[in-house]
Amino acid sequence: MSVLLTGATGFLGRHVLWDLLRRDPDIEVHCLLRPSKRATPERRLDQLLGPTGGNLSPEQRARAHVVVGDVTNEMLFADPEVAGRLTDEVDRVIHCAATVLFDTPLDEARAINVAGTRNVLRFAEALHTKGHLLRFDHFSTAYVAGRFEGLVREDELAPTTFNNTYEQTKWESEELVRGFQRELPISIFRPSIIVGDSRTGATSNFRVLYWPLKVLSTGLAWVVPLDANGNVDLVPIDYVVDAFGRLAADDASLGQCFHIAAGPNGQSTCGDLLDAATKVFGVRRPWLISPSVSYRVVRPLLYSVMWGRRRPLLRTAEQYFPYFAYRASFDTSATDTMLAGSDVERPKVGDYFQTILQYCVATNWGKRPVAP
Repeated sequence: MSVLLTGATGFLGRHVLWDLLRRDPDIEVHCLLRPSKRATPERRLDQLLGPTGGNLSPEQRARAHVVVGDVTNEMLFADPEVAGRLTDEVDRVIHCAATVLFDTPLDEARAINVAGTRNVLRFAEALHTKGHLLRFDHFSTAYVAGRFEGLVREDELAPTTFNNTYEQTKWESEELVRGFQRELPISIFRPSIIVGDSRTGATSNFRVLYWPLKVLSTGLAWVVPLDANGNVDLVPIDYVVDAFGRLAADDASLGQCFHIAAGPNGQSTCGDLLDAATKVFGVRRPWLISPSVSYRVVRPLLYSVMWGRRRPLLRTAEQYFPYFAYRASFDTSATDTMLAGSDVERPKVGDYFQTILQYCVATNWGKRPVAP
């Protein structure tokens, strides 16, 4: 099998790449990589496949190849000859590329998450026209739910309002993919908040959940705009790649959408995770205030007294406030049905969250290597 993989340098994409190379000895993976000022695409792939990258053998690393291009480019590939060759060779597409930042300007987020997805879909159409597209796997997010409250179904993409441009453009992207799903063999996968490995806590990505946790670890957060009963749905990266690998190996997954999430029975609450974190970090539990009260009353006061570098810090913190009182849960019925009888088990957040925290402490939030 010959695969085109986008987003291989991202946290999710690199783990998908490593898993593909380990899982199937006959697979060839073409990684679409942009030129960078810091390193050539070839150098970036070498870094991904190095000694610390997925513990791959030389034979496994040799089956990963650089393809220079950019999802925001309508032509997708930098070299037309390469584009023609891949149209004849590739029979599967895995689309992981996206901007996951909450504060990306809407036009920029749309260029990557929506137009970029359209460009990859057009390549898939060309493969389909030639009769050898086996499947197109699209990574969306459970947070296309936006501000919806209640149980979010896997088979629905309901109109909603959004907390940020990431949610909005991933919703628009999934709507686009669902339109192509009528003609192409497409599966959609919606992870929730991805964290480190459930067994070791290891991660190379200290964003999203990790940012407010790091602030909490300083002991300086005396007051937090948080609803103790808010829902928190996390998934460890090892479960994400294992579940994806198993689901995508079954043709019955085509045409479906799957939440790769903890789900109603595995999620936790903001209050429970706050208690676990303060215990591991050895800090006092902050006072809790309603996020809505914080936004109406505390926020204007803070902006009136904060200056210099402190204001950007406050703006960063505000990106996470909607998730401190989250009221949606993600149905996992289709995922559970497909994984039933396999060796892939959906972990509960409370079973491994302390491991995640301990890794943060042991590595000083990724600044030092973990002890062997």
